[in-house]
Amino acid sequence: MVATYFTVHNARIKQLPIWDSQSKRWLVNLAIPLTTGGIFCAILLYHKLLFLVAPAMLIFYGLSLLNVSKYSVSDLRTLGIFEIILGLSAAVFVGYGLILWTVGFGILHIVYGVLLYIKYER
Repeated sequence: MVATYFTVHNARIKQLPIWDSQSKRWLVNLAIPLTTGGIFCAILLYHKLLFLVAPAMLIFYGLSLLNVSKYSVSDLRTLGIFEIILGLSAAVFVGYGLILWTVGFGILHIVYGVLLYIKYER
């Protein structure tokens, strides 16, 4: 939600279109693996395999970022790879799933956001 706000804000300042063919490709390529992952996580919950939900979320999110990096900044590829590594680690070290999930969806995004801000916006 915050990313959407800043994207729209920056596009308006730079007088760029918000919704074009590239943004449509970006959304489709993000949505396919992300939706698949969401459905897979629901199936895991249905089968009461709770310990695999956090790793699956990280892995499918990482795959989504990897997939969408073709239509965005290449740095998304690196973030996607880190998310996949965290997801695989969470699948191996089951007791640390929530901690690794927090690192992946919290700390990694904060660090990534700061680094991208420094690299592209300053």
